[in-house]
Amino acid sequence: MAGTPFIHSLLLTQFRSYAHLDVRFDGRPVVLFGENGAGKTNLLEAVSLLSPGRGLRRAKLADIARREDGQSAPHKSPHSAPHWAIAAELDQGGDILKVGTGQIPDAPSRRQIRIDGSNASGTDLAKCLTLNWLTPAQDRVFSGPATDRRKFLDRLCLVHTPDHGRTTLVYEKSRAERGRLFNEGIDDEYWFDALENDMAERGAQIAKARWQTVGKLCEEIAGREASAFPHAIIDLDGEAEALYMAGADGEDVREFIRSELQKDRPLDRRAGRTLRGVHKSDLQITHREKNMPAADCSTGEQKALLIGLILAHARSQSQRKPILLLDEVAAHLDEHRRSALIEELLELETQLFMTGTDDHLFSAFSGRAQIFKVQDGHLELQ
Repeated sequence: MAGTPFIHSLLLTQFRSYAHLDVRFDGRPVVLFGENGAGKTNLLEAVSLLSPGRGLRRAKLADIARREDGQSAPHKSPHSAPHWAIAAELDQGGDILKVGTGQIPDAPSRRQIRIDGSNASGTDLAKCLTLNWLTPAQDRVFSGPATDRRKFLDRLCLVHTPDHGRTTLVYEKSRAERGRLFNEGIDDEYWFDALENDMAERGAQIAKARWQTVGKLCEEIAGREASAFPHAIIDLDGEAEALYMAGADGEDVREFIRSELQKDRPLDRRAGRTLRGVHKSDLQITHREKNMPAADCSTGEQKALLIGLILAHARSQSQRKPILLLDEVAAHLDEHRRSALIEELLELETQLFMTGTDDHLFSAFSGRAQIFKVQDGHLELQ
């Protein structure tokens, strides 16, 4: 794992089922096994919050703090709840970087990020480490709403564009403000111009990051021999993204978005919202060997396609591979695919966390992983 950052230590305080957890990792794959409800996914969620956004559960911050009964749920008063915190030491080739996040005591609906003792932003955090994850909730991402596929793709973009999350957030704020003007009957041309200029700037950046990410994925998949996981044909369905694919530069894309927003004002006013833009783009996946849209594939085939995409994305990052969080992935694979998955994960030479109910699901690691039993908010190294 030379040159690949990994989480060396993790400290949790009042986080879901963990009153206090202090655990060390050595860079090898981390396996967490235990009964349902033991706290395996809670630990993955804690790690996922060491990245921009709301983590793999997308939970409200006030819902994460531990209750006295050991479970997490909304409190009658957020101010009376214990405040959760996550601290980690990141090993960067022997140099240790301290990162952390947690609730702000006087504002429990907000969180603070700190890097080496200084306040930092989500973008700063994404420059230190990137994470990607698979959870059971994502199993139907190909047949679900386009919003889920955009979120899936946008997380992949963070590896080579750390400010992608911030850019998307600013775009959405401007889009929401434009919608508010429509709904309140405000007709201020200069105000609309300012918002649309900002949406064009951010929208062009978002589309470029997606286009570049999909390009890297396609290149990696094309150069990979057949494996236990099917190859995917990846298409981006979006006007701005299509312009980049056709050879347009950033200025061309910005001007296209700006002019289309201006032209669409009458239609958008009647609808009360922005009907076109990068917030409507979609990711289209096809099972190459079967020439079948992923949405029409079986549940097992969709899972295999999803795993294949995650593996391809990690392989495509030669300089800085993401840390992977794989929740209950092995349980849905036959023994052959479980063994193949573990071998491919080991080839990535990046840190990963896997969960399952039984340790036998991970036997193919054969001593090449740290294995912990999770029970009652504690980890026991096996």
